Formats: sequence, C-alpha cells, structure tokens
Amino acid sequence: MRAEKYAKLALERIADERLHGIHEPVPDRYLRGVERLGEEFAPGLVRSIEIYRKNHGHWPDLIDPQTFTSKQLLFKFFGLIPRVTPSDKLRAHDWLPQHLRAQVHRPRILWRGDTPDLPGNDEIAAGAYWLKCNHGSGTNLPVTFPLDDDHRTDLIPLTRRWLRRVHSKRLSLWWYELIERAIYLEEDLREGESDAADWKFYVCNGRVVVYQHDADRSGTHLQTVYSRTGTWLDKQLYVRKGGAQPVAPPVRLDLMVEAAEAIGRFFDFIRVDMFIRDGEVYLGEIGLVPNGCTKRIRDPELDWMLGGSWQAPWLGRVSPGFADGHYRREWPFAA
Repeated sequence: MRAEKYAKLALERIADERLHGIHEPVPDRYLRGVERLGEEFAPGLVRSIEIYRKNHGHWPDLIDPQTFTSKQLLFKFFGLIPRVTPSDKLRAHDWLPQHLRAQVHRPRILWRGDTPDLPGNDEIAAGAYWLKCNHGSGTNLPVTFPLDDDHRTDLIPLTRRWLRRVHSKRLSLWWYELIERAIYLEEDLREGESDAADWKFYVCNGRVVVYQHDADRSGTHLQTVYSRTGTWLDKQLYVRKGGAQPVAPPVRLDLMVEAAEAIGRFFDFIRVDMFIRDGEVYLGEIGLVPNGCTKRIRDPELDWMLGGSWQAPWLGRVSPGFADGHYRREWPFAA
C-alpha cells in the first residue's frame, strides 16, 4: 500500500468516526493544521507518514495512537497550537509565570533587527555572542565582535537566507510561519570553548516525565536521559548512547522542574530547554515537536512511556466543548 492510500483511508475513518476533534470548532486564541495548511494538508500528512514508516518500519497508528512519536505526527495536523506560538525564540520567556521570572532568566538580547544588516561595531561591546534567527532551528552561529569587514560581508547572505526561510515546509511545521521574523544577538552562555550543557524537559499534561542532558553537541554529542527526580535511565532517546555516562542532577533541578511544569500547564505537550551558568538557570527554547517528528526514539520503551503520559484533549473521540478546560486558561502575558 502506498502512503497516499493509507492517508486517504485514515482520513475517511477520522471524519466518519469524528476523531481528533475534526468536526469541532477551534477554541479562541488557537489554530490547527488541518485548517491552516489548506491544500497542503493531505500532501503534508502523506510526507509525514512516509518519514515515519521509513524510520520505524511500519505504518503509524493514525486512529488510536499509543506512542509519543505517532501522537506527535498527528499533533502537527490536529493539535491545538496557540496563535502566539511558543516556538518563537524571542518569546519563550513570556510563557513563564511571573513568580518565576526572577529565578529563571532570559539570556540577554544585545540587539535585534528585521533586516539582514548587523549592528555596527560601535553599538556592541567587544566579546563573543550568538547570532540567531527566531523562527527556526539550525539558525544560530557564534560570532565575535568587533567584526572585520570581510566577515560582516560574508554574514549578510546568511542572515538574508534566515529571514526568508520557510521553516521545514516538508515537515508541515506551519506554526513557525506565524512568527514575526527577527535576527538578534544573544549573550554567550558557554564556559570557555565547550558547548553549554543543556537540559530538555518533556512535559506531558503539565508534568515532567523525563529530561535529557546534552553535552558536546558540536563534537561527539553525548546524550543521557533521566526521570523527573534525576534518576538515570539507561535508555537511548534520539542519540546513540556511545560513551555517554550519567551526570549528576543539575544543582537547581527542583527549580527547573517547577519552571518546566509551570510552562507546561498551558500545553498538553511541550519540551522546555534550559541551561545553567554560574549556578543560575536560563530558559532556552520551547519546542512543540522535537526534531520535527523525523527521528525514531531509539528505545521503544521511552516512546511508549512518553506516549502513555501524554493524554491529549484533542485526540481520539472527543465531546463538544472538549477544549473548554485545558485551553481556556489565561496566558501569563497579554496576547
């Protein structure tokens, strides 16, 4: 069977059985892929099905999914996503409730602009920074000011591409196109030449299920996985374990879990990324669909664990008004 046929049969059943909220109105302040994608909805679903089958060796369950990855696939098309998308790197900190903002920091933004041009050397203090774009992944580069003329000239085509880029149209990550695009300079949280270690918290229905720790991402990329309380899980998430060894829980784990769950209460699933420098916690990015749902979780047990913990209100057979509870909460900022 071809993916087109598989998708067609699944969509017919979803419509006939009124699954995944397909016939229910979208609540205020939210959007959904099935409407936003328009003519790209069916082709996008087919592409995602093909990617899933290639990685897993079998078709995704689009009717009654149980694993995290299969639910992520459906989320791109049927999940409810805020109009103020959390994927905007410059607005991630806005989702943190007020009572935690003094304890969980936002990396300092030294400059931002909406054109490819970079600030003059007289506008930025000498030092190392991260040059970033706010509406996609892989759009970041370490830079050092002052910039010489040749380096500045070389960077302009890059920042122009970043601003023009449609983020992962192939993967139907449509909510990135809601973001008002910007280029910006962010403080460098690295200590020395090493990549800053980071912790990524997987929050299902407002509760951290696991977190991953990543180190040396530009080198051997060592990734390990832990329970909510910091117990090492001898499992592989997205990266082959290789020589990775467990690390001690971060010194501010309680605060990091509290912050991740405070953000997570606004979503049925979210991944919250954080860093620690000099004992202080920094909020990095917030992710709705890790890796764009393109990678297989290496240990199936983790896929089932996360899938079992994520009870999405929009998934399956839902009743009218299914969104009145979870999606009516007031956001921690003025929309």
